[in-house]
Amino acid sequence: VPMTWVSAVLGEVQERLNDPRVLVLSILGLQGTGKSTLMNTIFGLRFSVSAGRCTRGAFMQLLPVHAMLKQKCKCDYLLIVDSEGLRAPELNSLLTQKHDNELATFIIGLANLTVINIRGETTGDLDDILQTAVHAFLRMKEVKLVSNCRFVHHNVAAVMAGEKGMMGRIKFKEK
Repeated sequence: VPMTWVSAVLGEVQERLNDPRVLVLSILGLQGTGKSTLMNTIFGLRFSVSAGRCTRGAFMQLLPVHAMLKQKCKCDYLLIVDSEGLRAPELNSLLTQKHDNELATFIIGLANLTVINIRGETTGDLDDILQTAVHAFLRMKEVKLVSNCRFVHHNVAAVMAGEKGMMGRIKFKEK
C-alpha cells in the first residue's frame, strides 16, 4: 500500500474539513462473509456487493455525524473502510497468507475500531481470521498504534450456537 498516497489523501480531507474529529471504522473478514453488505445495512451506504470476490483493496466513505450525536460520539465524521476478503481463492496460495497479513495490518492499523466479520460455524475459518487479526495487532503494538476490534459472528443456528462457540474457544485455546 502506498502509504505516502494514503497519508496525502487523508491529510487533504482533514485540511478541507477544517481539522475535524474523525472516527475510523473498518471491517475485516474472509471473502464472501458479507462485509460490504453489513456496512451498507448499518450505515445506508452503497459499497458494491456480489457473490465471490467483489471488493478489491479498500474503499472508504466519509459520513457526517448528526449534530445531536457529535457530543456523545466525540467525533464530527465517521470514515467507513470496507476491505476485500481474506483467503481469496483467486490468489496464489503461497501469496495468500502474506497478502492477508498485509491487508489486515493496513485495515486494523488505519482504524480506531475494526469489525471482524465471521460467518458460519466452522472453527477453521475462525482460526484463520483470528490468527491474521492477532498478527496485525502484534504489528500495531510494535509501532505503538492502538486499535480495537469487535467480532460479529452470524449465520449460526441459535440452538447450537452456545455449545459450538464454547467448543471452538476450547479448541482455539488448546492451539
